[in-house]
Amino acid sequence: MDKSVSKSTQPSGGNGLPTSSSNGRKLNKKLIYLCSIVMAFLFFLGIAAFVFLFLLHKNPKATNKNIANFRVDSILVSRFKLSSSKITASWDIRLSVQNPSTESVLYQTFYTWIQYKQERLTNVTNIAPFQVRGNNWTAENGKLVAKSVQADEKVIKDMATEMANGSVNFNMGLYAGYWIGNEEAKGVWRAVEAHCSDLKIGFSSHDNVGKLIGEPIECILTKTW
Repeated sequence: MDKSVSKSTQPSGGNGLPTSSSNGRKLNKKLIYLCSIVMAFLFFLGIAAFVFLFLLHKNPKATNKNIANFRVDSILVSRFKLSSSKITASWDIRLSVQNPSTESVLYQTFYTWIQYKQERLTNVTNIAPFQVRGNNWTAENGKLVAKSVQADEKVIKDMATEMANGSVNFNMGLYAGYWIGNEEAKGVWRAVEAHCSDLKIGFSSHDNVGKLIGEPIECILTKTW
């Protein structure tokens, strides 16, 4: 047999092995497959991060262990007086603040105010800076004064009607800005707003002094950043 003919019938790679171009095609397919897996993983990771941030924004208390909790323990109202368009009163409030974090928390800014329905009855009052140890509660006192605050006539009438029945429901708002950890070491800064509703103040029939009725009231976080 002619040797030239037998050589022409052999595979181009020799010895029956794949050629280098065949190896390259297989390698490219593997790279494309791996890239697809990585892109799919990053895509689902991005979706998970978006869902987590969305839940954190909608329900910070349930998803962030470092969010503070607030509670109104007692309120004493004195010199309470209603006129046709004005309200005068002094408010002594005792608040409890919880720090769920294991780190110490320094409250640098703490504002409170009293409302009746949507009407603000006091100016914003600042409580002096204080510190709360990790996983602990602390109690703070605040004094708010409403000196002849102007109010809507209907608000005055509604309040007078409630007072004639022995009690008035007020609300309290608060804003707190605090450091988690050491401020000098640039710890984590957080701020929250909270609303303390249904603060039922009972008034006696013979004076203008009132006290919080019932159990302490837990406040609800309304905004965090």
